[in-house]
Amino acid sequence: MPPRTIRLLVVEDSTSFQYLLQEAFRNRGEISWKLTVASDGEEALRLLFEEENEDVPLPNLILLDWNLPKVSGSEVLQRIKQHDKLRRIPVLVFSSSEADEDIHTAYDNHANGYIPKPRTGEALADIVETIERFWIAIAQLPKVVRGSRRPSGNSARLIPEDT
Repeated sequence: MPPRTIRLLVVEDSTSFQYLLQEAFRNRGEISWKLTVASDGEEALRLLFEEENEDVPLPNLILLDWNLPKVSGSEVLQRIKQHDKLRRIPVLVFSSSEADEDIHTAYDNHANGYIPKPRTGEALADIVETIERFWIAIAQLPKVVRGSRRPSGNSARLIPEDT
């Protein structure tokens, strides 16, 4: 039986941490993780909302850095959770900040979890294992699609709010 494929959007500005995440999610056995990386909040919103991406499947899960350039993790989270369909995608905030204010803001804006960034590769491997065990093996992820074709041939599109 082929491995189950899970689409993960990683929103992270540090190229070294992007690499560590890609390595940690590689070769996971029964799960094939397909990672898409956005290097800033603006790129993440473009991947999730822009109409030219209408044929690209949405992620099953999002790992979101809190301190991002261009558009903050807080703003990205707010935009995702305000959208009728995207709000169903679990968003795990992955941040070097352990400030109560950031943690409270994330949960106030409906983050599905707040994970302090690990300081070692072993700790990162443990976090990835835990994410996989809970979000894939135990929890039932929603099936979120961008929209279906209308009879006229036009597609329903995700349009971001005005900024």
